[in-house]
Amino acid sequence: SLCDWSPDVCSSDLRLSEVAPRGRPTYVARVSTPSLESLRSTALAVAQAAGDLLAKGAQMKVNASTDDDVKMQADVDSEHLVRDLLKATGLPVIGEELGGDPALYDGDGLYWVVDPLDGTYNYLRRQPSTCVSLGLMRGKEPVLGVIHDFTAKKTYLGVVGEGSYLNGVRIVPAWAKDIKDACIMTGFPAAADKSGPAVQRFIDQVGRYKKIRMIGSAALALAYVGEGVADTYYESGTNLWDVAAGIAIIKAAGGHFRLVPTGKRPLNYDLWASAREEWTR
Repeated sequence: SLCDWSPDVCSSDLRLSEVAPRGRPTYVARVSTPSLESLRSTALAVAQAAGDLLAKGAQMKVNASTDDDVKMQADVDSEHLVRDLLKATGLPVIGEELGGDPALYDGDGLYWVVDPLDGTYNYLRRQPSTCVSLGLMRGKEPVLGVIHDFTAKKTYLGVVGEGSYLNGVRIVPAWAKDIKDACIMTGFPAAADKSGPAVQRFIDQVGRYKKIRMIGSAALALAYVGEGVADTYYESGTNLWDVAAGIAIIKAAGGHFRLVPTGKRPLNYDLWASAREEWTR
């Protein structure tokens, strides 16, 4: 049960002032939803549990394959585990494999956003850039994020308004001060437009930076920006579950992000996340 992974989540006391965005009225109530501290402990424990499942070798069965993507049983098994462990929080979940209510993004309630295995193709090919990504959001705003790189045994945590951490140690990002010295992380999502004009727009975005890096995991790339080993992440047509945890980590570390709906499908966005607000434009 979740209480085995994170005993304090089973507390019934919630101070809603702990999780309400700044500027909104706050109040104290006794309800079944855990405190922010418990939600943080839960996210860390659940990401660790899912990472353990994947590190030990989940099912390597490929359920579906397209020209530019794969879907594995490991993704599904990991999300089932994550959802089972998150049930005790009483909060709704949006997940890559099993879906969720897109209207949560336009509301003002807390909800989880889950990518149970980001970097699925990397996982299939035994490449190291894979992770479990758990974000907690209130409407459009990130509250906290956990990204667990189970291959490297690195766990990133960001709590907006408090700070970001790597394996429990506070992160002080050493971001570049000038774009000509900066590194941008990026990627092409599944079903990305690879036409000439689209590629030119992509080059226009990333060509301003000293170095460009692609690792095949949006979540882990965002974690690198939050850590300060890269300076910006840009991707066109990414999904909320790919980035919810990462934008929380970056914002908690003092960075900035901008999500613009693409209109292609629910919860699909163009994303800029960066050390500097002007680099998100």
